[in-house]
Amino acid sequence: MSTLTERAPTNGKTPTAPVRAKAAPSPVARRRQVPWIVAGVVLVVGCALAFGLASLRATGGEEVLAVAVPVPAGQPISAADLRAVRVSPAAGLQPVAATAEATMLGRPAAVALVPGTLLTAGDVGTASAADAGTAVVAMALKAGAYPPSLGPGAHVEVVPVATTTSGPTTPLTGQLRPVGAVVIGVEAAPSGSSADAVVSLQVDPSDATEVAQLGAAGQAVLVQLPAGSAQGGSGR
Repeated sequence: MSTLTERAPTNGKTPTAPVRAKAAPSPVARRRQVPWIVAGVVLVVGCALAFGLASLRATGGEEVLAVAVPVPAGQPISAADLRAVRVSPAAGLQPVAATAEATMLGRPAAVALVPGTLLTAGDVGTASAADAGTAVVAMALKAGAYPPSLGPGAHVEVVPVATTTSGPTTPLTGQLRPVGAVVIGVEAAPSGSSADAVVSLQVDPSDATEVAQLGAAGQAVLVQLPAGSAQGGSGR
């Protein structure tokens, strides 16, 4: 007697083996993958931070000094007057580096300093006469005997000039030569004075008498020298 075997319909196609479902990863395999995932996250975050720091350093510029509060011309500069700011270098701009702050303190402002502006070498005068060990001589000068823009920190020469006199005073111009000096103050002359301004000069002690004589005789003019000229001393 023959036995009949029932087959599933194939619609003319070769029957395929049944597909087995993939087994889910075991808890042990999952635990082994966690450290690698954490390491990858840490690596990505570290690279991002390194890139950010490099970008800041590349575009952050350099630290320079800026004026924090108003400083009148002639007033000594203190640490509270300055602050450090970071700027990108620009052509023609030469501000004082923040690392040079100590060399600026105690020196008079050559011009009125405005808050928010960058400090430059030309904004700062020389140290006070007492600190420099030099003498200070005041000269009462008329208009025309000094540049109108003269201010603290300017380097000048005290130049003897001939004057017309009908009195017994002997002109000093034939005896004296120009003397180098540094302006440490310019003030308006007292009311009723024939002078227009009183200019305080820092000079070498050996030149103090000569400058005082010229000022008292009204036989001197001040010639402003280029920035960077040697301060004080005799022009002989």
